[in-house]
Amino acid sequence: MNSQILVIGAGMAGIAAARTLHDAGCRVTVLEARNRIGGRTHTDSNLGVDVDLGAAWIHGPIANPLVPLAEQHGVGWGETDFFNIHGGAVMAFRPDGTPIDEAAYTAGIHYFAGAYNHLFSSLLAKQPGDDVRSVADLMDFGLPGQEQLTGDAAAGFYYTSRVRIRYEDAADLDTVDWRMGRAYMKLPGGDLLVYRGGFGRLAAGLAQGLEIRTGVVVERIVYGPDGVTVATNQGDFAAEKVVVTVPLGVLKAGVIDFSPTLPPEKQAAIRRIGFGNYEKLALRFPHIFWPTGPHRFNYLSDADPPLYMAWLNNAHYTGEPVLVAYHAAGLAQHTNRLNDEQLIAGALETLGRMFGPDVPDPVSYVRSGWEADPFSRGSYSFSQLGMAVEDRAALAAPVGEHIFFAGEATHPHYWATVHGAYETGVRAAREVLDGVGRGWGVGLSL
Repeated sequence: MNSQILVIGAGMAGIAAARTLHDAGCRVTVLEARNRIGGRTHTDSNLGVDVDLGAAWIHGPIANPLVPLAEQHGVGWGETDFFNIHGGAVMAFRPDGTPIDEAAYTAGIHYFAGAYNHLFSSLLAKQPGDDVRSVADLMDFGLPGQEQLTGDAAAGFYYTSRVRIRYEDAADLDTVDWRMGRAYMKLPGGDLLVYRGGFGRLAAGLAQGLEIRTGVVVERIVYGPDGVTVATNQGDFAAEKVVVTVPLGVLKAGVIDFSPTLPPEKQAAIRRIGFGNYEKLALRFPHIFWPTGPHRFNYLSDADPPLYMAWLNNAHYTGEPVLVAYHAAGLAQHTNRLNDEQLIAGALETLGRMFGPDVPDPVSYVRSGWEADPFSRGSYSFSQLGMAVEDRAALAAPVGEHIFFAGEATHPHYWATVHGAYETGVRAAREVLDGVGRGWGVGLSL
């Protein structure tokens, strides 16, 4: 029996699930609320160069399932050396715009990495107690030996421990449970920025041949022994099985009504897992007026709030006069309250301090708006204070024999990554196919 399977969402998890099911011979349709595919991966080309306004990096290329797929579909990438391991990759500036000594600054970066990892050592004399729960608590508690750092080394430690760490979780430090983060695993090999074609090209390649209906907003999912009915703004769809891959932010908002209601443990997981904010502003200038060697620029702002502290040097990768400013957590939410003119003015003021007074106006720009996007309502998940260890597994668990769940927030180790989302889509598809093999007379070996 070739029964209908529906996949809700055409982000990376949804496309991976649909691709796996389609290639196994199943009849599958993807329902996507947006008028494009890719979900929280979104490659914008309005600046004359591909800029990913959502996810932009392959984090850990060794043994990463996205690498062979990116190669297959002609996606270009380049290394981003966040920790300045090889030198010359990170250029940092004081609040007044004067450059910080690279060697000392990098020593502070590396000290943070070593001190953070040393917290897991049983030989550490001063262990964090149960009252040290958030990352902010941990930084106040003090990492081993950080009091020895001074000057530019202390600046490197500060930036990495108080600024950059926000970007990893897209959350403010007082909301992140550092102990819960122990389950996160980083694949080896550094970080690769995808820039030629971006994740948009990868998503399009994976989606080739799939039936994807865009502009279909799911409003209600009714499930029972006889299958599933999905009510949408374009009518009802009937299916035997449904894979739900919408972002955690959408589930938190409760805009999809499930009938019967989801099990209490899944509802609790939806409430307790955090969902953060990460926004970008990409600026194209008439010419390059900054050094092209560094991968990133760090600005240690002393303003309140401290904005424009993280910059990607797109010119390093493409040769095009494009810079991208990033904001995460509460700072991202703050920038979302600024209009375009205010946001750009602040960026130009900061660039003027870093690179001199002759900064030209940008010829074009694009900005993200994930917090306000009704089909994402934020950027990606994080380990929030109050979470339980089993919450991600509860979020991933099927409901009965008809409803399955995927998405980066359901991954036990690779949450907040594109490869994590991809893996959960394949995992959910395999759960469906196990049911196919048992109940539909279709055998499959994976």
